[in-house]
Amino acid sequence: MAEIQITDLNAPELEPFREMRQRNWTNESGIFIAEGPLLVERLIRSSYEVRSVLLDRKYYAHYAAMVPPETDLLVIDHELVPEVVGFNFHRGVLGCGQRKPERTVEQELITQPLAANETLMGIVGVQDPENLGGILRNCAALGVKNVVIGPSAADPLSRRVLRVSMGNALRLNLYRSRNMRLDMQLLRERCGVQSFATSLLDGSEPLETVRRTSPVMILMGNEKLGLPLDIQHAADRRVRIDMELGTNSLNVTVAAGIIMHYFCRLA
Repeated sequence: MAEIQITDLNAPELEPFREMRQRNWTNESGIFIAEGPLLVERLIRSSYEVRSVLLDRKYYAHYAAMVPPETDLLVIDHELVPEVVGFNFHRGVLGCGQRKPERTVEQELITQPLAANETLMGIVGVQDPENLGGILRNCAALGVKNVVIGPSAADPLSRRVLRVSMGNALRLNLYRSRNMRLDMQLLRERCGVQSFATSLLDGSEPLETVRRTSPVMILMGNEKLGLPLDIQHAADRRVRIDMELGTNSLNVTVAAGIIMHYFCRLA
């Protein structure tokens, strides 16, 4: 562990944490930020490399032994933290993680053996970070470890998604899909994965009537617009949750949790 005492707010080591509300480190940056004790500790215990930890001096004793030896530990006085991050941050600890190389269905996921009871999640167009974070938290809770992030979805390692997922995004195998229809086909042909699109189209099956005999991938779409029609039609089957009392639909996070729980119980 390289311990660095920060006294100069212009120190280059502070760059990842500077003015966080005005910045959003994307995949191209190669890094992401974890905020607060829970997320930083989950980052430390994850398979992601921890580049640095910015620490309020009063928490030094708690974290000094926890931080990996190859990680920079940046120690700063309490009153300087808000000046660095750009707002009054009270939790006292921030972590900078190194993103992994982008993983794709074609290059990695279809090369892995998938058990007949495997459940995967496919996400298309879920742009709201809170919705995506909630879905990823549900995935981790229900043991759905392989998640395919499709076009126009939020960044699964953005600050807000990480916060809403309670750091559980770091426990999942995340794959990026540029063409979900093609990846659905690859998973079907190479791994026997049957795709289930959440859909209100005619011909969709009530969830409680569905049975499974193979690995499955559940496909969730944008909360307002749903899954694109081409994805719905390309799926092997379409499934719905029947509503009561004139309700049209559920929040996408809630719906994803219900559907994953159902399929995982069928496993």
